[in-house]
Amino acid sequence: MPGPRQHAYSMLTLLLAAGTGCQSAYRSHTTSVVAAYTSGDYPLAASLSAQGAERNQNDETERVIYNLEAARTAQVAGKHEASSTYYDAVYEDTRPYLSNKAEDSITEGIVTTAVNQAMSTYKATPGERIMSTSLNAINFLALGDLDLARIELNRAADWQEDASDRYASQIEAAQKKIRSQARKKDLDEDLPDGVPEYMRSFYANLEDLSGYGDYGNPFASHLRGIYLMACGSGPGDRSNAEFELRQAAEMNPACLPALAADLAVLQNRTQAQPPTTWVYFMTGEVAHFEEFRLDIPIPVGNVNYVSAAFPRLETTPNPADTLDVAAGQDANARGSLLVDMDDVVGSEFSVRLPTIILQEITSSATKAAATWAARESAGEYAQLAGILYQAATTSADLRSWRTLPKQILVARTLTPDSGKLTLSTASGRSLGTTSVIPGECNLVVVTLPSTAAPRAAIDSIQLSGRNPGRKTPNNAVPDDPKGVTQ
Repeated sequence: MPGPRQHAYSMLTLLLAAGTGCQSAYRSHTTSVVAAYTSGDYPLAASLSAQGAERNQNDETERVIYNLEAARTAQVAGKHEASSTYYDAVYEDTRPYLSNKAEDSITEGIVTTAVNQAMSTYKATPGERIMSTSLNAINFLALGDLDLARIELNRAADWQEDASDRYASQIEAAQKKIRSQARKKDLDEDLPDGVPEYMRSFYANLEDLSGYGDYGNPFASHLRGIYLMACGSGPGDRSNAEFELRQAAEMNPACLPALAADLAVLQNRTQAQPPTTWVYFMTGEVAHFEEFRLDIPIPVGNVNYVSAAFPRLETTPNPADTLDVAAGQDANARGSLLVDMDDVVGSEFSVRLPTIILQEITSSATKAAATWAARESAGEYAQLAGILYQAATTSADLRSWRTLPKQILVARTLTPDSGKLTLSTASGRSLGTTSVIPGECNLVVVTLPSTAAPRAAIDSIQLSGRNPGRKTPNNAVPDDPKGVTQ
């Protein structure tokens, strides 16, 4: 018969496998993908992300985050069909939460309290949901399917409305549930109401990340606006386009210089839409989470402090200040900041943070109480198993969509008769020359994730004309070795 020591070690083995396997796999996978992506090896990043998505396609807990990375990296690598497949999979997994399904379940809450939050099902944040459908709209524009592009843009609006209407109440409900669970175990007396004073220094940077109010995203609004301008079919679409652009300007007045000419066109009901090219500059790495551990006060038995793990938001420097678009003598433009995704991520994290802290403290208290009870009833080997269990399962949830840009800038210019655009940063780095369709409306998407990337990924998409949405061949011409395009 196995003794108590063997039982303790067997228990530890099972807990280590359950509590740390998925987390270590995700963190290792993400490190590899981000390294390839930020170095400018977009095909490798897409390949690694696809492999991760394939391995996790049956894992309901993890597959949303893997599919988000696979969708974005495939898109930047120019694989629009593959990208849309991954984005569609994300939507299928998250759409039950659109107005009709609670964000959490009682069972999941018990599991994450007993183990850690990294074992909860990843459902994407409101900002990620809005971005996933908006970026998928660009896929369909590139593939020439204007109807599916419109559907994705409408979904983005639905996600924004849903977040504004329900997200705060869902978080409040989650906090009540955690407290109820803690109360049943007599662990609720010392639970914090917000961010404890001893933790505030770790989150001081959140004060500078304000967001855009009611989970808005000026990029999503602007993309809907220019879609309706270039691809719309009547006065109703023009009115809606004006509404969307005004929404973007209200959320972020800094982008107004790039919107003013379009708003002037829309206000003149007799003026036809001129051939216009819009350029999105998606630059940098979005803020991400790192783990830090802290001894927190938990008076359980003779234990006064216990180690707990929390996520902390880390930002990275932006590789470029802005974008210059040379489209001819009278059609040059400079980019304006449309959305700072760090603000989006940071503001949403600030809303969730008290719940994250409450959940982690409750989890640590639960495990400490269980360890103390095991020591009292079954002796030192049971206590050993409990201590090892705490060490093995103390882990912060660091999952987030890492390949989103830090910022998205927009430049607007009349489409040049030459069909050529020369792109560079304001500091003088050449990003190359790309082609657009003369006499038509076009969209150009430029991605530069870091200074280490030797080239920008450039996608040129025709919006209007005989072949609406037709993706032009990959015909960007490098101006110098540092500015080659894919």
